[in-house]
Amino acid sequence: MGKRKIEVQKAGKGGQGQSTRARTLDSDIHNPTAGSNNLPSWIPAALFGGLTLFLFRSFIFTDQMLVGNDTLSLGYVARAFYADALTQLGTVPGWAPLILGGTPFLEALSAGDALYFPSTALLLLFEPYRALGWKLVVHVVAAGFFMFGWIRTLGGSRFAALVAGTGYMLAPFFVSLVNPGHDGKMFVTALAPLLFWVVERHFKNPSIRSICGISLVVALIIYTTHFQMAYFLFGAVGAFAIFRAVEFWLSKDLGLSSSNRRRTAGSRFLTFIVGALLGLGIAAVQFFPAANYVTEDSRRIQTTREAAGEASREWSSSWSLHPEEVMSLVIPEFVGGNVESTDWTRQTYWGRNVFKHNHEYIGILLLLLSLVSFVGGTARPALRWFFAGLGATGLLFTLGTHTPLWSLFYELVPGIELFRAPSQVIFLVGFSVVTLAAFGVDRILITKEEGVGWRAVERVLWVGTGCLGLLLLLASTGVLTSMWTTVLYSDITPERQEILQNSLPFLVRGAGIVFLFSMATSGITWLLRRGYIGSLGWLIGLLILVSADALRIDKPYVNTMDFEQWAAPTENIQAILQREQGNPEPYRLLSFRQRSQDVTPALHGIELAAGHHPNDLSRYRELIGMVGSSEPFNLYENSNIRRLLNVKYILWPDLEMGGSIQGPAVAQLQLQDGRAYETIFSDPGLRRARLVGNFVVKTDNEAVPYMLSDSFDPELEVVLNEPAPIDLIGKPVTGEVSWIERTPNRMSLEVSTEDPALLVIADNWFPAWKAEIDGTPVDILRAYHSLRAIPVSPGEHQVVLTYRSELLARSLWISIILFFGIAGAAAFDFLRIFRSRRTR
Repeated sequence: MGKRKIEVQKAGKGGQGQSTRARTLDSDIHNPTAGSNNLPSWIPAALFGGLTLFLFRSFIFTDQMLVGNDTLSLGYVARAFYADALTQLGTVPGWAPLILGGTPFLEALSAGDALYFPSTALLLLFEPYRALGWKLVVHVVAAGFFMFGWIRTLGGSRFAALVAGTGYMLAPFFVSLVNPGHDGKMFVTALAPLLFWVVERHFKNPSIRSICGISLVVALIIYTTHFQMAYFLFGAVGAFAIFRAVEFWLSKDLGLSSSNRRRTAGSRFLTFIVGALLGLGIAAVQFFPAANYVTEDSRRIQTTREAAGEASREWSSSWSLHPEEVMSLVIPEFVGGNVESTDWTRQTYWGRNVFKHNHEYIGILLLLLSLVSFVGGTARPALRWFFAGLGATGLLFTLGTHTPLWSLFYELVPGIELFRAPSQVIFLVGFSVVTLAAFGVDRILITKEEGVGWRAVERVLWVGTGCLGLLLLLASTGVLTSMWTTVLYSDITPERQEILQNSLPFLVRGAGIVFLFSMATSGITWLLRRGYIGSLGWLIGLLILVSADALRIDKPYVNTMDFEQWAAPTENIQAILQREQGNPEPYRLLSFRQRSQDVTPALHGIELAAGHHPNDLSRYRELIGMVGSSEPFNLYENSNIRRLLNVKYILWPDLEMGGSIQGPAVAQLQLQDGRAYETIFSDPGLRRARLVGNFVVKTDNEAVPYMLSDSFDPELEVVLNEPAPIDLIGKPVTGEVSWIERTPNRMSLEVSTEDPALLVIADNWFPAWKAEIDGTPVDILRAYHSLRAIPVSPGEHQVVLTYRSELLARSLWISIILFFGIAGAAAFDFLRIFRSRRTR
């Protein structure tokens, strides 16, 4: 502190500018020793790269596919479709036709990160199944570098930055997301320290470059398309920016008057806001069309905007953490899991959520080091308390309705009602803990250098170790779980109670391991104090312990599989493909696998009447009778809806459903004992494009009930929401329809009819589709609640449908102009500084 005061006085006497004095205030916040910064520059790359290679060795050094639950459903199908469009058609697809009657590709986020540059670049470099793995690998190693840079810009030592980078990149709350295939969450988690880094640099030394840096990182985060995680991250960074502005305003070390400090703080905060808004503009092509779609057309309006009262609160608070998961932050084996790869995660989850495919563990050693950061020292205490507050707030929020904090956010903060799974905020808790842990590392190094304060440091470590020893004793005697299920989880079901009893050996083992890790950390710190090892030896030991603590929990969540075996078509799928070979007519399959959530036939280009999509069209769901992730009951129970939607085949999983159905079988897979495993039936679906000579008008509330009634015949009439702008003959028409072209962005048909008719196309209606008949624009009517109809006059015509979104086009131009403007400004600033340095 004495050194810093002298520097400030010198700056004031020398008449240095305001920004120089501000930078002096922020330097040496930990006052790290010189030795802790005396590391070769290649060490971070070697350490982070080596750890990443070890963690993902079963993927990197093979031709395997990383296992991710969401990847094995829609994830791979959507990315493969996107990659084919890029490489074979040379364009970004506007429409994704494979699932649920078709959805907008970009607006509905059908491939999620389609415009996120790292993902797209990897898709162009690798096979899609390898690219899906490599993008996770890249973000894990990037997280280490970004955390390293963040700690260094705070003034932390290289030792502290290495520990923080290692702990963050290997943290199970981050790495375990590989198993559920939550790539968007991993992207935002990896980019979080980068955003804090550029914001801190802006407040320390504002410039055109710093504003451009904020803009580009904000845009990059939006392009990940995980808007929920981005929303929480932006909120946290906004709070940090307010904190830094207030800190500048109140600081008296700057040598400025109160009014000048206020102007300095205000200008830096306002330029931060400008940079963030410019970032939103750069990402306009991703954000605005998607936001408009989600609030107007997506099925999410069924579960958010239209929900009310307790139903909405229940949905928004679902998938929160529970007390059991909080205890797992200390003993990671405490609540178990539902991942088959290791004993302690194999169907051992006894908590209150439906299942557990990831982990929130941060690291017991990082938690201990974060506590050490509050021992002694006077440098920037407000910064430490800010991150303690951010971490505590985030943890309380993850608990959902278990605490009043989430309810307060739900009632007061706009947008919270649009999201569910409060547990996602754990990444901000982890980020805060790792940042404080870096402070703790430097606190120990300073204590060694100064030779005072050891008693307080060791008290924290040994008391923490003692508490973990007590937990081990309580766990091994059964007292811990008995008290837990009596006091905190008294309504545990008998089934979950049995799982808990069977998991006790793993729980005790886990308590023992964290106790030993804590003992080892306290031990090497004692050796450092006694002089038996130096700072470098202590750092190496700490890095080994932090890595081992994280890697042992990461292991169950990083698995690989043989892609060719997984993607190979079954004999039933092969039978369909062979029957349809050379047939230009499109068709749909209704798969009953996984309650009709199955999308695997789409791997082979087969379009599905059902399936799973996080943002499919709300009207189509109403048509097929599907709410949330439930079955599409109208497709099950009403043959007219199946006919209407061009369902030509039904895939019936006999073994899964516990019985067979009657119908004309096309192919069947059987078990070795002769029982039917899975059967393909033919279904008399109508053609995808056909002519109809009659219509009936029904409101949106009337349309679906009418189509489910016996009075409805999809072959003879079209259900419209408004009268057709053409006089029809009211009976079947004579004519033909043939397909000329059918791509994601364009459809072309030849139509010949003797009478006025409606050309029905059994694909979802969406306003971005534009139609022309013989070059003349015509309206596309919304038919059958969710499908398309085009009025055609007698004669021979060419009908062309093109996907053109005006909002998407406007947003694209905004993104292009702002990106090149920001890039040009940053380049100009770099060039200006380069020239000024050359003239010195």
